[in-house]
Amino acid sequence: MEGISPERPAINGHNKNSTQKYESLKLIVILSASMLTIMGAAAVAPALPKMLEYFADVPDAGLLISMIVTLPALGIIISSPFIGILADKYSKKNLLIASLATFALVGATGAILNTLYVILAFRVLLGIGIAGMSICATALLADNYSGAELKKKIGLQSACMGFGAVVLEVSGGALADISWHAPFYIYLIAMLIIPGAMISISGSKKKSGQGEGQKDHSNGQMKNKQLQLKSISLIYVATFVLMVLFFSVPTKLPFVLDEKGISSAFLIGALISIPGLFGTVGALGHIRVSRYLSEVKTNLFFFIMFGAGIFTLSIAPDIATLIIGLIIAGIGFGVINATNLSWLGRIAPERSRGKIFSGFTTVLFLGQLASPLIIQPILKTGTLYDAYAFLGIAGIVLGLVFGVVSIIDIIEQTIIIAEHPVTVESGK
Repeated sequence: MEGISPERPAINGHNKNSTQKYESLKLIVILSASMLTIMGAAAVAPALPKMLEYFADVPDAGLLISMIVTLPALGIIISSPFIGILADKYSKKNLLIASLATFALVGATGAILNTLYVILAFRVLLGIGIAGMSICATALLADNYSGAELKKKIGLQSACMGFGAVVLEVSGGALADISWHAPFYIYLIAMLIIPGAMISISGSKKKSGQGEGQKDHSNGQMKNKQLQLKSISLIYVATFVLMVLFFSVPTKLPFVLDEKGISSAFLIGALISIPGLFGTVGALGHIRVSRYLSEVKTNLFFFIMFGAGIFTLSIAPDIATLIIGLIIAGIGFGVINATNLSWLGRIAPERSRGKIFSGFTTVLFLGQLASPLIIQPILKTGTLYDAYAFLGIAGIVLGLVFGVVSIIDIIEQTIIIAEHPVTVESGK
């Protein structure tokens, strides 16, 4: 297991304090890296209107400018399977450090570039850094924690992702008022995390001999494996749709706000950060929700809530109503994302966590990449308001699909009561 090096045994009080110090620093490193993942690509979103003005003479500038936020997903999709294999086979520590450096140095290139196509090319490379950070951070949590403690740490991770959205987008908005180049400097913050990763995370790997000697030998174990595959597939589908809907906010809402007369990049950044802020609330609240609802039922209720929030953006007559929609969507997003991450961490076998989380990362960012591509055909015949109506209805429909899954009971459902997992086996 990657974590505190076995060369640091807690034999006496001094060593125990040292171990606790490194344990805390390790968690801070993992959470800090997580802050930069989901919304790292969207840090420059508040600058999109100014970039559109600057590159107005470029063909299809509107679509290409939106792809500045979503194109890193292409690099993530291409690299995630390989990073997952490397994470399972080699050191997650070294992969995390290399990914942080890539994120910082490649991301900052936009601060000095003036050619749109070159900027887009570097955004693909940025995706490789984001993929490594996302996969390694989540796999390290699953390596070091389990059960209710893992659920708590996943909740913290998801909350940090939401908080990161607020920090990155508000900071990006403030810098965009200076110049559309300025927000790209935000990526350099990743360099501050590297020293902590070098100190606190061990490069050793847990031996997997015991696990290999206990591979599935019985029909019951094979049945559990099949049930896990169904759950993993459902998580992947839900994550893809979740990100398609969620990324419609940073990629398209700035243009809606511009239509409503809001031209301040700082204010645009503050408004589009609202789902991330309340996503933090939802992520922390998912622990309490999970005491009463299975993961399937949680997705049922909160996808309906999330879709309703997105749909509200299509009918909001004023900024106050629009903010209410963003708050509702943010809470729903936070609960769903934290629930599905902890669900995946619970069912992922240790020997293949890297590959399973690489699959999660792939569909997560495939949803980001697909978001403007799915919206674009709607805009050819309708408006952004029509697009938000369509996306909102899609979210509600997916919630109802989870309702059907719950009724026919085809996968394992687990409820956390008093922080102890109680498994409800399917009768199928």
